[in-house]
Amino acid sequence: MDAISNVNDFGALSRLRSEASHAPDKAVVKVARQFEGVMLQQMLKSMRDSVEEGSLFSDESTKTYMGMLDNQLANQIAERGGIGLAKVIERQLSQTRERQKTDTAVTASSPQAEALRLQLRTRS
Repeated sequence: MDAISNVNDFGALSRLRSEASHAPDKAVVKVARQFEGVMLQQMLKSMRDSVEEGSLFSDESTKTYMGMLDNQLANQIAERGGIGLAKVIERQLSQTRERQKTDTAVTASSPQAEALRLQLRTRS
């Protein structure tokens, strides 16, 4: 499995966008995993926020490092199969893409589309 990049890595986002335009089916898997990582990170953050503060280690630097730890932990969980959210998202996005392909094929083969193609050919 590919390592999930940091959500704040805009270079990785740009590469993913480029890959999505060239190979949308491969990008679906990466996007689903990345989304699951973000969701897990938010869950970990919420869990950590629910713990009462007041210990010896409750300063701002500790909070920063705990946030970084949560980010890496969420990415590792998602990378190893996560909680199943990525698979559900992949399945949903794949079904949506197939439906769009079918709709496009049906529309492209309709009598109106054929008449428009004929008009364009005669103008050329």
